[in-house]
Amino acid sequence: MTPATTPAETTENTEKIDVIVNKRSGTVLKLGEAEVQKGLEESLGARLGVINFIEGREIAGTVKAWTDANKGGKRGLILGGGDGSVLTAAAEFMGREDITLGVLPLGTHNLFARQLGFAADFRAAAKQYKNVESSRVDVGNVNGQNFLVGLMIDQNSVDFYAARELWRDKKYFKAAGKFLSTVFGIVAGRKAKLDVDGVEQKGRLFIVTNNQLLPRANSGFVKPTAEGLKPVIENILAKGDADGLLGFYAFQGGAHNMAMIVPKMWDGTWTEAKSVKVVTAPELIIQPGHKKGGNLPVILDGEPKEAQYPLNVKVLPLALPVYRPR
Repeated sequence: MTPATTPAETTENTEKIDVIVNKRSGTVLKLGEAEVQKGLEESLGARLGVINFIEGREIAGTVKAWTDANKGGKRGLILGGGDGSVLTAAAEFMGREDITLGVLPLGTHNLFARQLGFAADFRAAAKQYKNVESSRVDVGNVNGQNFLVGLMIDQNSVDFYAARELWRDKKYFKAAGKFLSTVFGIVAGRKAKLDVDGVEQKGRLFIVTNNQLLPRANSGFVKPTAEGLKPVIENILAKGDADGLLGFYAFQGGAHNMAMIVPKMWDGTWTEAKSVKVVTAPELIIQPGHKKGGNLPVILDGEPKEAQYPLNVKVLPLALPVYRPR
């Protein structure tokens, strides 16, 4: 997902930048719409166009209406939300030359925004739009469905993201059950086998990333909070420089492997652990271990979806126009 920079286009050339915000993104739920709007108004200043707070299910239609209205206008739209919200909006920008997608980190992890170089705090990220450039990034694709960050294809990951949605909906008892199911699955059960380009891969976590990973080492004391863990997660999932390569990662799980991999996650060497198998390629064909097809739940950029085996995963080179800080 390493951006390939095109001739610079800054917000100084854009009269106004409109903003669409997902009401259900983590930051909005925490701070409230009024506080988020105030932060955007102060940070974007004179460049701010219209702010529109919408439900997650309205993103696709609202973004399409905006792109239709601004066709040929050389304008940019900022999408405020998490990785799943950005992915939904990105569909209307794929392959376009006349409009550019901007992102603001208002979700839980905001991996795509951080990989582009935006600050973790949405106010600081908004200020960066005073000096941005237009760039194009790779997009991953599995059986016709796109992803910007990654694809997770094991039941343990599916349970984790289901728990996150239940927690947002304040269904805490059900969420706790799903979280416990995830932990149990990774540590003590739910092994699976996949056939990846003809080679058997065993594990309890299976992830395909858009471009291979080059983790970085962490340093210093980390507070055990969601905010404190953000830089740790970003270092674990740091992107490499190679364009056009998928990374496939299979983690075997189990109590012993979990204990052994934690220090390697901290020092940035987890891809070298014996319990992790890595495959990099521009395209991957993934089959279930039993060679039978069928639909299965997957996670695309943090959003639950369905896909059917075999999974044909590939890279769409430089398909998405985005803003990134200079």
